[in-house]
Amino acid sequence: MIRNVFVKQYTMKKKYLISIERLHLIAGFSLVFSGILVYFIDGIEMALSWLVFGAMYVSMSDIGEDDMSEEKRNHSSHMIRRLFGYLGASFSIILVIYYLNKIFL
Repeated sequence: MIRNVFVKQYTMKKKYLISIERLHLIAGFSLVFSGILVYFIDGIEMALSWLVFGAMYVSMSDIGEDDMSEEKRNHSSHMIRRLFGYLGASFSIILVIYYLNKIFL
């Protein structure tokens, strides 16, 4: 019981370091940039593929996490969405670094 009260009080005050909207924007713009970079490596087909994928991420950036209730933010589906938001943002940045290395090194 005491643990539940503590967890509830802690999560009520908790703000995320990076919102899911920003994670989607990071991933989206990184993928768009990767599309531009891959054009110089693999040509227009791969470039368009990454550009479309990045644009889709950017368009998903308006989830409205700040407008969600505490219950929805703590729901497992939102936690999974958040986890994949971090993964998408991280992997897209790694992809940009990979293509920059491939072009310039």
